Amino acid sequence: MRTRILIAFFLFCMISNQSIACDCRDSKDLKEIQNREFRNSKYIFIGEILKIDTKNHTFEVKVIESFKGAKIGKVFRGVYNKLCGPVIDEVGKWLIYGTSYSGNTIKVSVCGLTRSFKNPEHIFSVTKPPKPLPSNASKSQIEKESIAWKERAKADLAKEIADLRKRCK
Repeated sequence: MRTRILIAFFLFCMISNQSIACDCRDSKDLKEIQNREFRNSKYIFIGEILKIDTKNHTFEVKVIESFKGAKIGKVFRGVYNKLCGPVIDEVGKWLIYGTSYSGNTIKVSVCGLTRSFKNPEHIFSVTKPPKPLPSNASKSQIEKESIAWKERAKADLAKEIADLRKRCK
């Protein structure tokens, strides 16, 4: 009997540890999320991702333009949560929202607005993917909707950066 209880307890711990899910659906209002991120982030900046270690979920980023807490030219080591994103998955220019983690390391805000300039539509916590098209939709209709979605995400990013610049004057 004791063995069964121990096995059940072990299985429960393993399952519950692996099944923790993220819920990034607290608000779909981009302005509201931007205000929350501004309040809760110690660091907000545009940075150049220099290196990525996907195995350890870490990256290296150099500050290009700072809106809060970081000096231009500073290089941070960063960590991200692979399950709750945003996931730093490509080198290049990114808008980073983060908090102190340890020493020279920052942690990207879970379910936050950190995103790349190249693919800003990958931030699923706020971007609304295109509505599913009918099954008989043409390839060009699907492509057109996808392009419109990406353009909306790029416009949102540009507006957000303009707003951050105004806040920091």
